[in-house]
Amino acid sequence: MTPQKWARVLPVLALILVQFIYGFNYAAAKVILGVYPPILWGAVRLMIAAVLMFILARILLPSEKRQVSREFFLRTFFYGLIGLALNQAFFLKGLSYSTTTNSAILNSMIPLFTLFFAILMGTEKLSLLRGLSFFLAVSGALVIRDLKDFQITSNTFKGDLFTLLNCACLALFFTLSQKFLKRTSPLWATAWMFLFGSLVLFGLSFPDWGQIVPAHFSFNFGVAAAYNILFATMLAYFLNSWTLTKVRPSLVAVFIYFQPVIAVCSAWFLLGEHPSPRVFIAMFLIFLGVGLGIRRRV
Repeated sequence: MTPQKWARVLPVLALILVQFIYGFNYAAAKVILGVYPPILWGAVRLMIAAVLMFILARILLPSEKRQVSREFFLRTFFYGLIGLALNQAFFLKGLSYSTTTNSAILNSMIPLFTLFFAILMGTEKLSLLRGLSFFLAVSGALVIRDLKDFQITSNTFKGDLFTLLNCACLALFFTLSQKFLKRTSPLWATAWMFLFGSLVLFGLSFPDWGQIVPAHFSFNFGVAAAYNILFATMLAYFLNSWTLTKVRPSLVAVFIYFQPVIAVCSAWFLLGEHPSPRVFIAMFLIFLGVGLGIRRRV
């Protein structure tokens, strides 16, 4: 294979790997949230990942690739805030209230949010086809709910709302960060985003600091925590940042289609969460809506 073909194939392979990592992370996160409060765990995992990423950057990057400036700090703080701190806070809080299946399917709306922000910024135009895509995707999200038992105060409703806020934050990160990541080292920028994101989450999680009980730690928790930090945090976020320097945000977002299928299967086999027929109808509607919404962008 020629270098030009490898340059086109490698980002695609990286994006497929990211979706497998995230797909299995839903089950790992459920194990962790049985021990750690969600926001506090987000802070801990990002801080550990930041330390490891700084060590890797020190080893792998020459000094000229590790330069900082006022603009660099401002941008890495902002992207760390929306793409890591708020994203992780909303995701973990949502997962703690809702089910693995609900969370996985709702996260497939990230491409739709990405398109929505692109329309707001004037880089895309809203058409009839794209309006239909919004309707289908929102309909799919509503199908997840059993509307006859709908309660505004129910835990799963709160979890689903937090999950949608997580989608919006990640979509903003995809849309806004690409130009910056092209100008700097993704490894160096990701390390700083991890650091700033963890500091924000430590502040948000202050009320939870006394809730950790070491006696509750287990082998399964250790495996889940290691997977969550090394793969679902360090590797996945780095690959997302790297692919944003190679392809358009819409292509990065569209690969999220793989996540619900992987997550539903992992939750089925690992956690015993059996998907209902309504889940598959919701998946179809969301996939169809998102597919129509970004079809011309990919």
